[in-house]
Amino acid sequence: MKIVFRNFDDSYYDKVCDFLIELSNDDRRHINWNWARWEWMFFHSEFNRDLMDKIGLWYCNEELVGIATYDHYFGEAFFATKQGFEELEKDILEYTTTTFSNEKGLGIAVNDKDTHTLDLLRSKKFVENDLTENILELTLDHVSLDYVILEGIILKNMDIKKDLFKYQKLLWKGFDHEGPVPVDEITIDKKKRMLSARNMNSFLHIVAENEEGEYVAYCGLWYSQKTDYFYVEPVCTIPEYRQKGLGKAVMLEALKRGRSLGAENAYVNSDSSFYKSVGFQQHSHYTFHWHNN
Repeated sequence: MKIVFRNFDDSYYDKVCDFLIELSNDDRRHINWNWARWEWMFFHSEFNRDLMDKIGLWYCNEELVGIATYDHYFGEAFFATKQGFEELEKDILEYTTTTFSNEKGLGIAVNDKDTHTLDLLRSKKFVENDLTENILELTLDHVSLDYVILEGIILKNMDIKKDLFKYQKLLWKGFDHEGPVPVDEITIDKKKRMLSARNMNSFLHIVAENEEGEYVAYCGLWYSQKTDYFYVEPVCTIPEYRQKGLGKAVMLEALKRGRSLGAENAYVNSDSSFYKSVGFQQHSHYTFHWHNN
C-alpha cells in the first residue's frame, strides 16, 4: 500500500467534501466536522486562505484516505482517516501538531465517546481543557415544522446576487456587533465570497423581511444530496425583532424546504435552548484536547 502526501489547493476542494461526506455517513462521531462545516469555513470571511496550502491530504491509489486541516486559522485543527487506514493516524497527528500549532499550541476537539482518538492524543501528550463543542440533532419526521409570523413580515429565500448590503447589515446587527455597519469594498467582497460557496443553495437560505425591505432574521442550511442531513449555520435576528418568533420561523421554513429535497435530519453546533425548544436533542459532545509548544 503506497501512501502519497499532497498539499491542498483549490483543485482538491470537492475531493475533501466527498471525503467528509463519506466520513460522516459512515460514522457520526465526526458530525461536528462534516462537509458542510468545511464548506462554511472555507468560504467564511475569517478563513485565512494564505495558509490553505498547509492542509494535508494523504492518498492511496488516487483515493483520498486521510486529511489534516486547520479551522479558520492555526491553533485549532481536525484530522481523520477513512476506515481501514487507521495506521496513518500517528503520522497525520504529528503533521497536524507540527504544522497547525500557533504560539499557544494546538487544540483538537474530540467526541467524548471516541476512546480511540482520545488514547492517541493522550499518548502524544495532549491534555483536556475546558473548551467544548456540542452537537444537537433533529429528526424532521418527529417534529412539527409549522410556524406563525408577524403581520407585515414575509419569508423568502435570499437573493445572493443582489442583497449583499442587506445581508451584511443583518449579520452585523444580528450578531450584536457595535458601531456603524462596515460596507467598504473589502468587507463586501468577503461577504460575496461567503455567498459563493460551491454547494450553496439559496432555496435553503431564508430571510424574514419587514415592510421597509430590511432583513430582520435569517437561517442558512447546508445540504448535499449525498447525505441525509442538513447543517444549520447560522441563525440570527436583529435586536429590534427578537422574542417575536422570527428566528424560529426562518429556521422552520428552511427545514421544511430541506425536507422537500429529501433530508431526514438536521445538526447544529450549539447547546442553546432555542434549538431545543424546536425539538433538537442531544447528539454528541466534544472536548478540546490541547498540546502546548
